[in-house]
Amino acid sequence: MTPSSRPPSRATRGWRLQTKLIVSMLLVGVVPLLVGLGMAFWQGSKEIHEVSGESFKALATEAARKLDLLVGEEIARTSRIAADPVMIRELERRRDLTLAAGGKPSPSLEEFQRKWESKDPATVRAITDNPLAGLLREYYSGARSEPDELIPQVVRGATRMLFVTDIQGHVVAALTDKPHFDNSRFVWWKGSYNRGIGQLYIEDVYFDEQAGTYAFSISLPIMDSLRYEAVGVIHRIIDAKEFFSPSTQPIRFGKTGHVMLIDHRGIVVSCPILPTGVRLSDASLIPLVTPREPGWTNAPSDGHGGSSSSIIGFSPLPETSRNTNGSLEAGSWHTFVWQSSDELFGPIKHLFTWMTVFGSIAVGLLATLGYLAATRIVTPVRQLQQAAQSIGRGELRQTIEIKTGDELEALAEEFNRMNRQLEAAFAGLTDQVTLKTQEVQYLQRSTDEILDAVPTPILIVDDQEQVQYVNRTARDVFGFSEAPGQLFDALPVDASQQQQLRQELWAHHKRDAVLVPAAERANSADEVRDPLVPRRMSHTRQAELQLGTHLYRYEWFRVTGRPGESDRIGLVLRDTTDESRMQEKLVEAEKSGSLGVLTAGIGHELNNPLFGILGLGEALQDNCDPARVKSYAQDIVQHGKRMATIIRDFTGIAAREVSDQRQMVHLEREMDDALAAITSGVDISELTVERHYVGDTVVSALPDQLQQAFMNLLLNAVQAMKWKGTLRLATAVVERTVVATIADSGPGIPKSHLSKIFDPFFTTKGQGEGSGLGLTVARRIIRKFGGDIRLESVEGAGTSCLVTLPLLASNSSSKESPWTASESPIFPQASRSS
Repeated sequence: MTPSSRPPSRATRGWRLQTKLIVSMLLVGVVPLLVGLGMAFWQGSKEIHEVSGESFKALATEAARKLDLLVGEEIARTSRIAADPVMIRELERRRDLTLAAGGKPSPSLEEFQRKWESKDPATVRAITDNPLAGLLREYYSGARSEPDELIPQVVRGATRMLFVTDIQGHVVAALTDKPHFDNSRFVWWKGSYNRGIGQLYIEDVYFDEQAGTYAFSISLPIMDSLRYEAVGVIHRIIDAKEFFSPSTQPIRFGKTGHVMLIDHRGIVVSCPILPTGVRLSDASLIPLVTPREPGWTNAPSDGHGGSSSSIIGFSPLPETSRNTNGSLEAGSWHTFVWQSSDELFGPIKHLFTWMTVFGSIAVGLLATLGYLAATRIVTPVRQLQQAAQSIGRGELRQTIEIKTGDELEALAEEFNRMNRQLEAAFAGLTDQVTLKTQEVQYLQRSTDEILDAVPTPILIVDDQEQVQYVNRTARDVFGFSEAPGQLFDALPVDASQQQQLRQELWAHHKRDAVLVPAAERANSADEVRDPLVPRRMSHTRQAELQLGTHLYRYEWFRVTGRPGESDRIGLVLRDTTDESRMQEKLVEAEKSGSLGVLTAGIGHELNNPLFGILGLGEALQDNCDPARVKSYAQDIVQHGKRMATIIRDFTGIAAREVSDQRQMVHLEREMDDALAAITSGVDISELTVERHYVGDTVVSALPDQLQQAFMNLLLNAVQAMKWKGTLRLATAVVERTVVATIADSGPGIPKSHLSKIFDPFFTTKGQGEGSGLGLTVARRIIRKFGGDIRLESVEGAGTSCLVTLPLLASNSSSKESPWTASESPIFPQASRSS
């Protein structure tokens, strides 16, 4: 490939080193410069905002204080009128007349009101020229003011109406004929009269149709001589703009800065720019500038129709607001200090302009210096680049000459050394590659030979279920000469086994641990099962596959894949057909052996009643008493029925009995009958029986089966004592349960045997003395009737067997059993013995 035909290198395709150096120097210099200038601009802007905001706040607070004093002075002047004795006496007289008339309007009063509203001259003079009206004129003109308290001309000019009402809201004196005659329906009158209590009431700015202007009003109650109740109200309506403008318009700063007064609704009371009565153009600005405390805010608009952000200072008129609409919560007035955004932020814009100029100059200087420095660095680097390209092509025949006296010169020397070493290393590299290839091929052949020597089929599968490898045994068993492709083409299994194998295979691909295909399944110790069915030799279910006539056990294993490839999964199959057949033969042999055990159990159960029949038969031979003979014959019949019942139980017939075959059984009688059955024909001269019965308790059971259970328990007890000692029988009632106790004075049961005592065929007796089924059958019968059996034994001191059954009826009160597990010795002194 010629140099002209070589593809462009990455260095020529991207940015050149010189460009990168220049850009890096610019970034290193410009970024800190811009960050510094930006922080300075941000800090300067912030300080200007804060200084302007605090200045506006102070100005708003001072303006609010002055306006509050102005309103307060007007309230004080109105209060002096309300406190005039002449005014009070006249209103008290009118109150007394009204109360004497019952407070009802007279026809003459209604006629007077009609004439007033029609501007009848005589009626108008009666209101505007009476003594009280003259008194109002004197105060209005300042004739009754103190020499040092002259009423300003602006106050007199701003007052549009001044009149007095009585306790019914009717006008009694006025300066003009504009007031309404009946004012009791107006909010200001109700707020000021306040049901006779009286209070100062300042009304928010509104448009007064009578005065023809936006105005606010001041209403004061006129209290009686005792200052106990209001006898009238004095009401003054004042032009808002004319009243406040002399105080707000002189406050100007800059070209556009001024102070305005608004109420809590955002309605302008006084402003040099906006007319009185209009609402602020931006409704979202109102809650920002009408809080109860003075302050300043960065507002989204200027409130004068502009949308640019601005700084606004504000402050409430506390005294005026407290009495507006009756309370501070109902209404409040606020001063509003504003200046045009262009004028306010002019210094910030000048600062930004100068900072931009200085930044541009600094960037130009940095770019020039960066170009000069990059040129000196890039020239030797390009020489190294060309030398590296020559080394890559194997064409470098001369050394690299760079004389800069720094790291670039040292790098050139290293390039020269590397070139010499590469020439020497490449000389023997081909032989080493050939040798390594032969070693890898040898290892692969050895692995294949080892797997082919394994006598079990082995398959290796990838994550796509493709068979990658089969050993020689698998090829011979399944009859294919090479890898068959899909896994389930090689293993002819049904759909359910395919699903199981596929799930296990994918589980291996998703985790690193080897999947154990066998599942542990524990058998319950108390499970009821056929004694002819042998127990399983192993509690582990093996993973098995049925392939044709052969049964295989299988196991998965992981095979590490080549670099860049996923791991593969191996499958090992072991033929267990002969082993399974041998297992079945062993099970059949175990079943045959169990028949002998079953025969021994039947003989044990039939031995007790048969032994009783033999004893009674011998007694019949020597006894001639007909009554006794008849009694013995009846006992023989009972023993025969019991034997028939035992045979039915072992053949499965008794299991089909239903609950309605149960009878009411007297527990104590069954215990005595069972004892009589096992002791008939036996020498019991050395056996002492003690009875402690709570009464005649009744349970629901099958009599034959219940007696059979007690016979098994009693026989175990007397056999444990070898028919010598004390046998104690007791019953007790605990809540709705009867507890029957059979206690012997035998040697007791070792602790090591207590956990096995109810296992079928478990016995500690000698050969031929018992089959180990007595307690098992007794427990099965008692549980069938809803009860249970519990053994309590102290080795060397005897055994107590406690039988619990649901109580059906009882003729005695609830008592505890005389024998419990906590008592020692086990057998207390008997109260009654036989």
